[in-house]
Amino acid sequence: MTAGTRVRRLFVGIELDRTARAACAAAAEQLRASGFAARYEESGKLHVTLAFLGNVAASEYDAIAAALAGATARCAPFVVTLDKLGAFPHERKPRVVYIGAREQGQAFRSLAQSVRAAYLALGFTFKEDAVAHVTIARVKEARRPLPMLDFAPVCVGVERVTLFESIFDAEKNTSRYLTSASVPLSSGD
Repeated sequence: MTAGTRVRRLFVGIELDRTARAACAAAAEQLRASGFAARYEESGKLHVTLAFLGNVAASEYDAIAAALAGATARCAPFVVTLDKLGAFPHERKPRVVYIGAREQGQAFRSLAQSVRAAYLALGFTFKEDAVAHVTIARVKEARRPLPMLDFAPVCVGVERVTLFESIFDAEKNTSRYLTSASVPLSSGD
């Protein structure tokens, strides 16, 4: 990209419905109440990431949006159950705290592979496989292990895939996410 070229920071994910968002936010609040020190995500930002694309030239947007539509053409709606509290890189020294799925499920894996294959064809690369999880907090300095937390499993109905744009908000020193495109899943029949 040349100097002065407008860039957009993009990622593909699954939006949470109101019920799943509230359940994840409640689990985050339960963790906060336990005294676990972290920067907690705003409930409006909670989502499941399928593919992080990063900074891309605005001129590439149309191809990126079109690839998303093609990637979801043969994927039927499904449900993924988020039923565990976990952390990256691990629970002993957490940096990113999440609510995730013990079992990713074939439907989730197939959708993630299809989305990523569409973007690999456009030249994007991915270091690790997609994992069904919702980031609820970030830890600047891991000083203690992640505590145990019991919460009711969260069922996330996956009926659409969304192309998000991450926009940095300097005033709040965080990012906000805007929906750039949203594509419904369909069995392709």
